[in-house]
Amino acid sequence: MSKLTLRPGRENKVHLLLDGAYAMTVDSDFVAFSGLYENMEISDEALIALQGAVNARRAFNKASDLLAIRDHSEKELLQKLRQKGYAEGAEEALAKLKDYGYLDDARFAARYAAELQRVKHYGKRRIEQELYRKGVSRDVIAETLESMTFEAEDLAALIEQKYARRLDTEKGVAQTVAALQRRGYGMREIRDALDKLAQEEKEEA
Repeated sequence: MSKLTLRPGRENKVHLLLDGAYAMTVDSDFVAFSGLYENMEISDEALIALQGAVNARRAFNKASDLLAIRDHSEKELLQKLRQKGYAEGAEEALAKLKDYGYLDDARFAARYAAELQRVKHYGKRRIEQELYRKGVSRDVIAETLESMTFEAEDLAALIEQKYARRLDTEKGVAQTVAALQRRGYGMREIRDALDKLAQEEKEEA
């Protein structure tokens, strides 16, 4: 058995000492929640459990800070926690965030896909790739894309806005097609949009 001593630190921090030697630092809320008190006797097994709880708390706090900046997928957040030195307790922290509703891959995928479509003007294939890179599962990606609408008129408007000057030459058309493919559009979508623009040009002439 070891004797636990509590020493106040800066702000709401509390330093935990075991038999007079520094062991770890926690916050005052954790102390109250865990029922720790001055000169508490603690076994080796309880100490291991305490360290695990402290690690999970730290990971939870860091993950919450990251989510406050922007939404993340579960896999992306787990990778960041590990990279920043919060590997211990990371999975437990993420499970708690999911239970609280703060972490949801389906919600993340819907928001991120909508942003990619609206801001980046990406097509279905590129959005699928970007979601997969973020660690979203194939099932969630499929459900996300199924709920989205990709209109030919939107692609035609994008071509007219960003690539109209290139359409006067075969080389320019080829460059436009290649650029749109990189954005995630299929050849059939691109041809339909180019045909639509050509038809509109004829009607205006």
